[in-house]
Amino acid sequence: MMNLHIFITLSSLLFLSCQTRHLDESPTTDSNIPKSWATKINESPSDTNQTFWAESFNIPSLTELIAQSLKKNPDLISLSELTIVTGEDATIAGTKLMPTANAELTGSRTKRNLIGFNFPDNSTSFTTNSFSSGINISWELDLWGKIKDSHSSSLKKFNATLADLRAARLSLSGQVAKAWFAALENSLQIKLTQKTVNTFAQNRSFIDERYRKGLATALEQKLAEASYQSSLSILAQRERLRNQLAQSIQLLTGEYPSGELDFNASQNLPDLQLPQLPPTPSKVIQSRHDLTAAFLSLEAAGLDLKIAKKNLLPSFTLMGGPGSRAESIKDLLDEKYRVWDISGGISQPIFQAGRLKAGIRKAKAMQNSALANLKTVTLRAFSEVEDSLNSDLFLAKEENSLESASQALSEAAEISWERYQKGVIAIFDTLDTQRRSFDAQSRLLQLKKDRVFNRINLYLAIGMDAIPNES
Repeated sequence: MMNLHIFITLSSLLFLSCQTRHLDESPTTDSNIPKSWATKINESPSDTNQTFWAESFNIPSLTELIAQSLKKNPDLISLSELTIVTGEDATIAGTKLMPTANAELTGSRTKRNLIGFNFPDNSTSFTTNSFSSGINISWELDLWGKIKDSHSSSLKKFNATLADLRAARLSLSGQVAKAWFAALENSLQIKLTQKTVNTFAQNRSFIDERYRKGLATALEQKLAEASYQSSLSILAQRERLRNQLAQSIQLLTGEYPSGELDFNASQNLPDLQLPQLPPTPSKVIQSRHDLTAAFLSLEAAGLDLKIAKKNLLPSFTLMGGPGSRAESIKDLLDEKYRVWDISGGISQPIFQAGRLKAGIRKAKAMQNSALANLKTVTLRAFSEVEDSLNSDLFLAKEENSLESASQALSEAAEISWERYQKGVIAIFDTLDTQRRSFDAQSRLLQLKKDRVFNRINLYLAIGMDAIPNES
């Protein structure tokens, strides 16, 4: 009978070993990555070897705001704490490779009834005491590497979370920079709008004087008044936006959103220099934190699949340790009562109602999902770089054309006003030309801001950090 039991056990182990012989297989990605960027760049990259993109703008106050946001932003702090949680999970998983030891002290008192025994003192029961102490050691032998794989999977998940944290830092830096440049552009728009208000105020005064002298019509007076009031409306809108932009910056930097921000409005939107790009699209994979996270998640999913398959294998456990047993607690320290024991156990899954196989299918699906996610993140990374490069080409062309148009309209506005004063053209044409001129200047400011935004997007797309991580 014993030989039959041994035969069944060995047969089960051999069968399960055959079932898990492909545990080391890992999926491969099939992606055709081009050797060069599809967008042809006209602008020569900067000769400066930039490490952090905030330096390219040379605005100390912006760099300080980014550093403050990385220290005080509540969402980033929350994500940092969750990263610590993942790291401790990896530490906990690693401890399972080592044996556990617990110091134990137990005591009991037992009463037994003696029926049918004739003792001299007519006793019908007796009471005994039992005390034990010792160290209980337990160790699961990792013969199949399942615990080691679990630890490795936890480490990769921690590193993936750490990469996600770095990606979040980079994203937050971009949000702060965009909010700051939006506030700068709005301050320049306010200055332009105030200039517009002053111009239309002078128009109104001039036409009012002409109207009183009978040289201008009521229609001209009303049009001048409407233009002036419209410019005041735009100014109020810009001032309201200034408060909203200040609040958005304060929220990103972890400050109370009072809407009051010390802002140097004398600055202009910066001139841009194209950064040194990764020579090939494949180099982006090495610098993008989200790609690093996706790849580590795929590796962790592969290890989880191995673990699910190894759950079919038997587990081996050793238990025991030194101790003492005595009827009196004071005798536990006496060497005469010292004992030790050691035992081993083997556990082989036989019937789990399909739970283990379902776990394998689940782990395989998670691996396939992680692989698809890696492909998605990779393609999105390439798309973001290509889109930023392509947009920069057209934004540069648009800016050059709009600068010429703005200059021409500014000169046309001066000529139109002079011609109106001489009575050559009507006030309708003059006011329309002035509005066109101010609109063109406003659009030019917005376009310059859009180019800065696009450049920030390019920095984010190539995975360049804004400031040093320790800041």
